[in-house]
Amino acid sequence: MIQSLALFSMYNESTGAGKNTHLHEGYQAAFAYARKLMNKINLNNPQELILDLFARECPWGTIRNDLNNEFLKKGFTNVCKDALELTKEFKNKEVDIILLDPPFSTRQATDKYDEVGRASLYTDPAYMTQLGKQCFRILSNGGVIVKAGYNSNPPAQGLTLRAIMLSRYGASRNDVIFTVWQKTQTTLILD
Repeated sequence: MIQSLALFSMYNESTGAGKNTHLHEGYQAAFAYARKLMNKINLNNPQELILDLFARECPWGTIRNDLNNEFLKKGFTNVCKDALELTKEFKNKEVDIILLDPPFSTRQATDKYDEVGRASLYTDPAYMTQLGKQCFRILSNGGVIVKAGYNSNPPAQGLTLRAIMLSRYGASRNDVIFTVWQKTQTTLILD
């Protein structure tokens, strides 16, 4: 099946943003597009509940989580829990936007989370599958997931791809793909 997108954009990025993905133009554009989608759907709800599961220093979420306690101590995050455990605390269809920016590789996981002893957890496909199912469960009907990664795979079933923002870094650095997924399947029940 061929799927048409509402939006595809490409950004030539510098490498200066480093670990702070929210400083990259592609991520900023994907988040802005997600907000636009939500405002079109929830005209009576301009105050979306935005859950950032791997926030680090990103200020966009109303709930900003990171496993590394240093970000909580410095005031960048307001929660310090395992991402999967945190999603289990939400009711069905409670969250409007989910920012899903886990480490993309073992190297990044080690770089970002080795200091808290969880380096391999977020690169485990079984863990990420469970996290995707929980994200789908807590996402409101018409809600949006903004996913960062090296692929454009959906984080869960029942989501429709609405936009791709490709950040190109040049040389031998991997591009980063930011995808915007909208919950369109409202009757799907996941275990």
